[in-house]
Amino acid sequence: MPAPIFVIGHKNPDSDSICAVIGYTALLHQEGGTEAVASRQGPVRRETAYILERFGAHSPLLVTDVRPRVADAMTRDVRCVSPMTSLYHVGRELEEHDLRVLVVADDDAHLLGVAGIADLAGAFIEVSEAELSGVPLHIENILETLGGQVLVEAAGRALRDKVMVGAMSTASMRSYLEPDILLVIGDRTEAQHAAVEAGIAGLVITGNRPVAPELLDLARARNVWVLTSPHDTYATLRLIELSAPVHYVMRRDVATCGPDDLVDEIRERLQIGARSLIVVDAENRVEGIISRTNLLRPSRSRVALIDHNERGQAPDGVEEAEVVAVIDHHRVADFWTRTPPYMRLEPVGATSTIVAKLFHEAQLPLDPSTAGVLLGGILADTLLFRGPTTTEEDRRVARDLARIAGVDLEEFGTAILDLASDVSERTAQELLMADFKDFNVEGCEFGIGTIETTRAAAVLARQDELLTAMEHLRRRGYDSVLFAIIDIAGERSTILIEGKAPAAAAAFDTVLIGEHLIELPRIMSRKKDIVPLLGAICAGT
Repeated sequence: MPAPIFVIGHKNPDSDSICAVIGYTALLHQEGGTEAVASRQGPVRRETAYILERFGAHSPLLVTDVRPRVADAMTRDVRCVSPMTSLYHVGRELEEHDLRVLVVADDDAHLLGVAGIADLAGAFIEVSEAELSGVPLHIENILETLGGQVLVEAAGRALRDKVMVGAMSTASMRSYLEPDILLVIGDRTEAQHAAVEAGIAGLVITGNRPVAPELLDLARARNVWVLTSPHDTYATLRLIELSAPVHYVMRRDVATCGPDDLVDEIRERLQIGARSLIVVDAENRVEGIISRTNLLRPSRSRVALIDHNERGQAPDGVEEAEVVAVIDHHRVADFWTRTPPYMRLEPVGATSTIVAKLFHEAQLPLDPSTAGVLLGGILADTLLFRGPTTTEEDRRVARDLARIAGVDLEEFGTAILDLASDVSERTAQELLMADFKDFNVEGCEFGIGTIETTRAAAVLARQDELLTAMEHLRRRGYDSVLFAIIDIAGERSTILIEGKAPAAAAAFDTVLIGEHLIELPRIMSRKKDIVPLLGAICAGT
């Protein structure tokens, strides 16, 4: 089974990130990539949830770390046996499939133990040649192991866990016979009768010798099992020993791990301790097995980066993963890959625009749900085509998607922006971090948050709260933290600045209002209007 492809957007995902992820995952599925998994690194915003709910789309899976997991490297085809499986059958399975151990599980795949050749050998050595005591005896297992036949069936008669060989004189044998045991004997008719009359539970006649009808009648009358074995007495004894159920010898203290455990975390356990670990889920059900051999084969997650191409915006462990695709509309940043990925970068207003174009170029149909989701991503990221990065391509693609989805562009876009603008139930920290990105420019660490709103006054009314949250954040190691409040209706921005505020005002060629605020007309895009000036801010004082 190939490793999954985590189709994943940036940290603190906005609507375009989530919608483009869902769309590109649907594209991969149509192209045969059924292992593609729509993923996200953070919570879904209210306006994004509205888009998904409106078109019946599921929220992507939360994935914050793509380092190799046990599930990526384990062997899933695990041979399991039930606790009642005979040791003989277990031994055959181990030999035929060249296995070290077999997993013992119940009917619902819950792990009970493991058994290997050493466990079988130990049980074999511990039992004497003349008498097997304490070995669990079950008629079904005995018949399977011996390859024998039932001549008399003793309904409801259980065998005591003791086997005796009838190799002595009849008189001597009578003094050793006990109720409910199993007697292994040849064609000694007198001794056979004596044993049945003494109250044994079963007879095994070796060598497929004929059995007198009178004995069979007596056995039926006394409800005694009569079986035949094609083997001699010695071989029959050994095979009866191997008919014991595997739970008699299995090891119950089993080394286990979970499918979501990191490969790096279990590597040392395999190198210095156990040769293999049974992989179980939270309810102790067997999912696979991982051994040292599994670790010899490289196991890397596969990742498709959507709406970003920066290491700082990628999930943890991306350097250990194989990046198979990058679909984005941002600048090319500080990122490298192990192998050449498929890359599609275009200077358009939304990554969802690019994904919709990929469907068209592949001549694959867009269903109304996926079309509606992609349309929501475009309308959110272009601010209903008011954003400065909006292109004619965004408008053209949006019109096509609206036709397929059966929605009105203006009505749908307005509903999205209204939800995005409602800040009444969000804390200052939530407002700051909802769309927050890190940038390292010329040795300076910047953190930039943005909010695009039709209710800029409501956000600015909480300026003191926001500056306090920004000050706490800057103490984590940022040279400067900026928060851009983008007024969609007024087409202007107010930027709060904590750290390097005079340099920021100079870089934007404006005046600083108070100690932390600048106002700018027509500034509507972080990537187009703010990020290009970070170098000048870093160089300023």
